[in-house]
Formats: sequence, structure tokens, C-alpha cells
Amino acid sequence: MWPPGAQGGAATISTFTCQDGKAGQMEAVLAAMVEAANSEPGVEIYSYHRGEGNTFWFFALMTDEQAMQNHGQSEAMQAAMSAFGPLVAGPPQMSTTTPVAAIGLDL
Repeated sequence: MWPPGAQGGAATISTFTCQDGKAGQMEAVLAAMVEAANSEPGVEIYSYHRGEGNTFWFFALMTDEQAMQNHGQSEAMQAAMSAFGPLVAGPPQMSTTTPVAAIGLDL
């Protein structure tokens, strides 16, 4: 799954809260972002998850750091991301990591 020298890829984990009454709109925007990410090279996993209330979680796994750096450059992704900003209640809390052990990933 990983190209030679990728060292297990690159992952991003984040959480964010949407504005009150905007969760339905946020889910539609997130679906558009997933669709846009589907055509980006190096995307292995790209998923959003709803927690309690207006809290959402995001997890992305890319084949390597280059794919992570190139993420979001397509017109489709930029259009989807522009609809995201007005719906969030504050800045997302994001962490970029490197997978070291997992079930379901060929590390």
C-alpha cells in the first residue's frame, strides 16, 4: 500500500465544533469534502465522524508527507473547504502524526 520509503504515511486527526443549528449543513459540506478528496493522489483514508452535539472528528491517512502537503489544492476541494469555514464555531484542533501500529493498515 505504501510507496518505498514512505515510513508508514502521514495521518491527520482533528476535532471541531460547528455552530448551533448548523450540523445538518456541516454534514453536507463534509460529504462534499470527502467526494473531492476521493480524486486526490495519495489519499488512503479520509473520514469525518459526528460526536456528541455539534462536535465532529476528522481522520485522514495519506501515503506520504508529499500527499499530505498537496492535499486541498484541487478546485473541487477548495470549493468544498470554502463552505466549511462559515459553519465552524472556532478553529479546528489538528494533529499530524505518523502511524506506527495498526490493524487494517500495511505499515
